[in-house]
Amino acid sequence: MSDLSTLLPTYLPPPCHLPLLSLIETASLTCADLLTLSSPEISRRLSSLRSPAPPLLDIKRFLAGLTAAFAADTLCESAAKLKERETRLTTGDVAIDRMLGGGVRAGGITELVGESGAGKTQFLLTLALTSQLPRSLGGLGRRAVYISTEAPLSTPRLVQLAGALNSRLAPDPPVSTDNVLAITCNDLETQEHILRFQLPVAVARHDVGLVIVDSIAANFRAELDRPAVNKRVKMSSQQQQSGPAQLARRGGELVAVAQGLRELARRHNLVVVVANQVSDRFSRGGDQQDGDGDGDDEDVYSLDFQSRWFTGWNEAVEPQGAKVPALGMVWANRLAARFVLRKADEDRGLRRRIGVVFAGWAKGGEEMEFEIWEGGVRAVKEKEEEEEQEQDAGPNNP
Repeated sequence: MSDLSTLLPTYLPPPCHLPLLSLIETASLTCADLLTLSSPEISRRLSSLRSPAPPLLDIKRFLAGLTAAFAADTLCESAAKLKERETRLTTGDVAIDRMLGGGVRAGGITELVGESGAGKTQFLLTLALTSQLPRSLGGLGRRAVYISTEAPLSTPRLVQLAGALNSRLAPDPPVSTDNVLAITCNDLETQEHILRFQLPVAVARHDVGLVIVDSIAANFRAELDRPAVNKRVKMSSQQQQSGPAQLARRGGELVAVAQGLRELARRHNLVVVVANQVSDRFSRGGDQQDGDGDGDDEDVYSLDFQSRWFTGWNEAVEPQGAKVPALGMVWANRLAARFVLRKADEDRGLRRRIGVVFAGWAKGGEEMEFEIWEGGVRAVKEKEEEEEQEQDAGPNNP
């Protein structure tokens, strides 16, 4: 018996092809046979049923209609999967969401990179609560897992954010700190065990929609970037090597971590957000221009020149404060999006800024100022517009 009715239960050929469909069912030709065999070969198999073989033209027309039906069914299924994967999580601020292309997208790894005090943890704490919001308010309607590698979760700040969010949006049910599953891991061995074994179980058991790692680089930099003996196990002399061997080992572990998080995000339609650290960037003297401004000595194929498009810092614009994200290109190539948070010069009256380094759903290079307040994070632009509107309305209200 053919599997056509199973794979395409809604397919109904024209009335003139119903006898041909009956012969196909009798000959037990599968959909794979119909899509791979030639028309003469199908006609030969049907002629062995002690009945006149259908004309080749009818077979060709039937196969054309069947191929079109399969293409339409596959297209609809792919569109439904893409629509499901386009699930986005709000940051709690309309202007920031708009710049980020609607929020943080599910199905991949999103990175927040910035120096200490730039506001990464504030963003992550806010996301841990907005994930509980219903989809009508930009949330996921699911719990969050918060994995901390540097310091325990700030519970007082989380309670403050939850109260402000409930007061401002009045969601039903209200967001709660009870729906944030937190765990702290202070070494690389614990982190690996949690991400590989405990996290998949927690996601499936507790209806988790958001996974946060704050930060992904802390344990890697503490244990693998140093040539000292790793405290997890007694290492051999070969394992204690620095230089290329150490970089290769770290790269292998980074790939394994990223692959596990990406697979988990795709399988469960999760939003995965990780914080990353930065370090100061030092330019090599030979890479600098001669100062004549023609730029002829600048190698466009060099890593230093191209890094401005994936690190978030343009050394040509800010040579004194340029940073480079930790974990290198091995990690950056596994990310779906990278958003940079900058700590501006407070002496000059500038505020924190958030920008899009790269993302498949947002325009790279976009930036805006933001501030941290009782309710989380918000764009400064909206607040300034409100103040201008109040000032404009002042003379009309004596």
